[in-house]
Amino acid sequence: MSKVAQTASSSSTAVDLEDDRRIDATGKTNAGDSASDGAMLQPGRQIRPMISCKAAVELVERLYGLQVLNVKELNSYDDRNFLVKIDPQSKRNPFLEDVRPHGYVLKVLNSMDSCKNHIDAEHAIQRILSTKGFNCPQPILNIKGQDKSIEDIVYDLPIESDDKKSTAEFQESGVIRHGRHVVRLLTFVPGRLLVEVTYTPQLLRRLGRNLRSMHTALEGFRHPALEQHRSIWSLDSVPQLLGFTSAIGDHEKRRLIEDIVEAYMKEVVPKKNRFQKGVIHGDFNEQNILVRKASLSEGDDSTASSQPRPQDAFGDQSEHEVCGILDFGDTAFSFYLYDVAILIMYAMLDSKVVDFLDVGGYVLAGYMSVDDRTLNEAEFEALKVCVASRYAQSLTMGAYTHSLNPTNEYLLMSSKNGWTQLKTFWTTPKDQLYDRWRIIIDANRQ
Repeated sequence: MSKVAQTASSSSTAVDLEDDRRIDATGKTNAGDSASDGAMLQPGRQIRPMISCKAAVELVERLYGLQVLNVKELNSYDDRNFLVKIDPQSKRNPFLEDVRPHGYVLKVLNSMDSCKNHIDAEHAIQRILSTKGFNCPQPILNIKGQDKSIEDIVYDLPIESDDKKSTAEFQESGVIRHGRHVVRLLTFVPGRLLVEVTYTPQLLRRLGRNLRSMHTALEGFRHPALEQHRSIWSLDSVPQLLGFTSAIGDHEKRRLIEDIVEAYMKEVVPKKNRFQKGVIHGDFNEQNILVRKASLSEGDDSTASSQPRPQDAFGDQSEHEVCGILDFGDTAFSFYLYDVAILIMYAMLDSKVVDFLDVGGYVLAGYMSVDDRTLNEAEFEALKVCVASRYAQSLTMGAYTHSLNPTNEYLLMSSKNGWTQLKTFWTTPKDQLYDRWRIIIDANRQ
């Protein structure tokens, strides 16, 4: 039997964490969701928690004993994230010493991932990285001393995939929908999102170095959830994209995705036994990396161009460096190559100064500068297809998820430049692309 305590003041039911183990053992939640750590998203399944800012405030106040001054929803694919500022005089949480002025992020996990056993691994990784100089969010204990809880949450927003009513009509209809979701509160890490600044060669090298340094910092760490983790966003799941391509209306674009999946099966899968493995971030992209203005004493600033620097969207000409890493929900024990390919793809997507076909060279130059790290022959040969595969994932899953949540424009960010870039990237001969990258790598070794 599950241990459930209902509170009259909230629209959610608190589920004891011992029940989390019951979910993992039985493989089902009360709502019938698959709970295996190997479960992956299936076409047509709605997993996003449909809750408003008002509901988020109620969760913070009930679970964490903190009075919210203001709340703002942040971008997310399948979860719900809210930035909350707290009244420092209202603290009723015995496990919280001081209220942080920058605020906190309330994370309400999607119903599918809420049934997995991955959060403990995420929190362990965040703590390890924090002790090794990386700035990343840290979990806050709730009033029960837990770093997460499972809540049966009654939705106060319509489920967009099958209910076209307005929010007001939905709330008046009497229809009750709910889902079980992991809820946690993390410290907010200040900084500018990578996507907001200009990607210079210097910054691209720094991104590569930071990724490799993170891989090194996590060497030797193991957790069962990282070994078991399966996600449609893992590059291992590229073949499953074919189940979602119906969301792509253009036949030529669908054919491009099919060609990439075929190449992945022929050129990546047979080489996997030669890829190097470790703990990877799994989603090292422009929305999960924070930057700040770089220190002038940074050792490799001497290699920066003497030409005037381009301005970013905010009129800033400064060089930047990584100051924070977010979102560890896709961490896994997998191939380092995947992280490299993911970073290259997302850096290419928003590169406005550096030719996007040259981005991989600068990222690799930075990555390979740490401990003389190199990609082996099998990894290098598979890299282009892995980069293209991430484009395919981002574009396909963006289109599919937007079909379920058509008001979430964040889901289409990759499509603005992505299809055009992917076609150019895919039709560029691999030898020609790799020659460009090798020239950049060699130049940055001098």
